[in-house]
Amino acid sequence: MELPRHWTIVSSDIVNSSAGGYPRQSDLATAVEQIIGRIEHRCPYPGRWIRRERGDGELVLIPADVPIAWVLAGLLPQLRQEILDHNRNKHPDHRLRLRIGVDCGDVSVDAAGVPRGGDAIVDATRLRDCSASREATFAVPGAPVVAVVSDAVYRRVVPANALGMEPWMFRSVRAVVLDKTFQAHAWLHLPAHQPPAVSAMPDEPAPPRTDDRPAPTSADDRPASPSAGDPRRVADLARRATDAHRVHDGRQQGDNVGQTVYGDHATVTNHGPISKGGGSA
Repeated sequence: MELPRHWTIVSSDIVNSSAGGYPRQSDLATAVEQIIGRIEHRCPYPGRWIRRERGDGELVLIPADVPIAWVLAGLLPQLRQEILDHNRNKHPDHRLRLRIGVDCGDVSVDAAGVPRGGDAIVDATRLRDCSASREATFAVPGAPVVAVVSDAVYRRVVPANALGMEPWMFRSVRAVVLDKTFQAHAWLHLPAHQPPAVSAMPDEPAPPRTDDRPAPTSADDRPASPSAGDPRRVADLARRATDAHRVHDGRQQGDNVGQTVYGDHATVTNHGPISKGGGSA
């Protein structure tokens, strides 16, 4: 078997592909196959792409000769435009939309060109299927492409503004797939659309990857909390007090919480709910 080589992985899935029966499914799958083929043909960089049909979408391995910046700034916008062109004369029930996961890393490919394994393939699929991707698809129904990009891909491209990719085009999210015990820090990106706020937004950057163990479910399994005088506990209490909120009758309500610092510890006091938003309390 060939030694693993570096690839950029693009895993796609057709949104709501099961509706409409096999005629619609066949039409959408054929459209995706043709669209990606045209984009590969127009790619200005050398190297053969490896493409495999996977359920309701495609798995695409793009060789290392193609800059990762071009995948974000070239492939994804072209994919959006091609889908818009495809949808122009289609009934709303037959319009194409894609969820995309993008990662990079070493992948083993055999002599016949068949991908045989690699974490990047698995992770790109998980990013595509994570809750942040699904929420964004629902939140921005006019977006033909909803992509979740791994932190590794983001750090290679966006901080350097490569090919015009800027931080405001991305939103930091925690990519979670509960039934696969997957969790990773990632970036939501909708070409030509502002990425929406989703419930999976992290308070702080998460590690790129976690182990395969499920999250603790009982008090005995949880890590011990810092002591009352620990500055980490003080900061955590203050953060929770600031972030706490409820929604009622279309208005945001939060707790009126004050923090008083005494030497090396703090006291957090709840003075009852306050209203934040339009209308009177």
